[in-house]
Amino acid sequence: MLTLMTMCWNQLKLEHLATSLTRRYQKATKALQTQFQNLESLRIEFSVSDSQLGDWVSDVKEWAEATTSTTDADSLVGRIEVLVASIIRRSQRLYKDTDGNKAPAKILRKIREEKGILTLAVEKYNRMVPETEILCLEEILSGDPVWPWQQPHSDSVCLTIKRRAFDGIMTVRRLEEEKRILVREMDHHWKSLLAYEDTLKKLSYLFSSGSFKSWSCPLTDEGLKGLQSIILRQRKQVKQVKLQARERYLHALSGAENVNFDPASDDEVYSN
Repeated sequence: MLTLMTMCWNQLKLEHLATSLTRRYQKATKALQTQFQNLESLRIEFSVSDSQLGDWVSDVKEWAEATTSTTDADSLVGRIEVLVASIIRRSQRLYKDTDGNKAPAKILRKIREEKGILTLAVEKYNRMVPETEILCLEEILSGDPVWPWQQPHSDSVCLTIKRRAFDGIMTVRRLEEEKRILVREMDHHWKSLLAYEDTLKKLSYLFSSGSFKSWSCPLTDEGLKGLQSIILRQRKQVKQVKLQARERYLHALSGAENVNFDPASDDEVYSN
């Protein structure tokens, strides 16, 4: 059963590989066009050139290299906001709850712990962002803080735009590489079909010329005829698969890729 399953899988792959490769190629092409449109919209929206987009990619790479692998800017920003809100709320409770000695002591201890965590988070954030967005611990705890990442013209907004450009350009590069890989796979598949057909043609010629009679073959005449029939049927099937693959590949590539899909003549005569 394993042998039969493997043979069936090989047969399905032989028949449907061209369809699978062309669909993947068309899907990658469509996604690439969408990404190009997104980048063009971003370029028009912020009036930047292609060279500036390249500079943005370099900026984001430098920012990523300066950031530890376990640090997430968005989660760090959210943690800072939560800690500040918690410390301010506990400080207000500290002056309201005057009954007893244990409650204020417990609140003070919790405030000190959260301030320690907040100090580390602020220091980490200040290492990640430009100097114009440096956070001051005293200022953000003094009242209602104005967060730099919430200002409409802050550098963090600019960084968000740069990250959008970076993600788009990296997606374009990935899709272009995927298309190149698929074209190589198409070329390899086409050449393998030609080689397979070439082998079957040579075997068919040996049977038609009677060269096989000089072999010490244990098969009977009926067995040899059956083998010849199998070869002819397989050759016909490979020819059909090859023609379908050529049609699909030419339609998908539209002649834009440097791949030779010229069909070999079906009436070639092989000599020794």
